[in-house]
Parts: sequence; structure tokens; C-alpha cells
Amino acid sequence: MLYRYSVNLTPPPADPVVKQGHVYSEFVLDLPPAWQAQAHAGDNTVAFHEPAADAALIVSVDFIESGATDLQALAAEVIARRLAALPAATPGLWQTLQQQVRPHRSGAGLELSFAAELPGEQVALYLGYATPRKLLHFLMLCGPDRAAAVALFNATVPQFQPRLP
Repeated sequence: MLYRYSVNLTPPPADPVVKQGHVYSEFVLDLPPAWQAQAHAGDNTVAFHEPAADAALIVSVDFIESGATDLQALAAEVIARRLAALPAATPGLWQTLQQQVRPHRSGAGLELSFAAELPGEQVALYLGYATPRKLLHFLMLCGPDRAAAVALFNATVPQFQPRLP
């Protein structure tokens, strides 16, 4: 009697990560089910909360009429206003860790970003886009652990697909 054995050393495929697709006219956002949609009073704004990470995500769009020559100044003003709004939402001495405005790789506008923290309380991470027709904002607010906040932001941003311009 002859027996033949076959061993498969390839690991089984990992279970796919379940995500909930949120499709809007200006962006698509795929989030794990842990991110719960929240009611938000603002127009053109959606908000989510992730209880385990105690993180909030707010995505909003402001429609504008601006010439391409105004975008750089507009982008700087958007960052300044967003940073100024943080103490109004959570009082304290917020520190800006990083801010940047650069051309978007598609050439459709500018990419804006900043990181700020209220030491020992909260971290704010922002990604935005300025085009001649809109400002698109992606703001994540997390607890005081800067490394955890950055890791969550970096894991979430690739799931955000803005529609530019």
C-alpha cells in the first residue's frame, strides 16, 4: 500500500477586515464598524466616534468660488482658523506640532495638514484639500496618547478618498 501526503505550508488567507462604506458626493470613506456615525448640526458635515480609542472624526466640505491664485493664502487662513477653533472646543493651551501646505499630487489643488495637542488631554490631526471650488476637511480628535493618535490617523486616512477638484 502506498500513501501520498501533501502538506500545504501557505497560511490560510486572513479574514477580510469588514468596513462600512460611507459614500458622499465629495468623498468616500470606508471605516471599520467600530466607528459609529454621530449626529452633527453642521451642513455638509459628517461625524463619527470610535469608543475604544475615544476618537472623533469630523469630515466637512465648504463650497467656495476662488481663483487658483488665491488658494495658497486661503489654505494658510484655513489652517490658522482651524487651529484657533481648537481652544474654543476644548479650552486650554494648544500647541501646534506641525503644519503644512503643499500642492496635491494630482495638481487639482493644495493639501493642508496640521497636528496639534493639548498636552495630557487631546491630540488633533487634520488633513484638508483646497481647490478652486471647495475646501474639504478631515479632522480627527483623539486622547492624549500622541503615538496612538498618529497610528489611528495613519490607519484611517488611506480609507478616505476625496473627489477632487
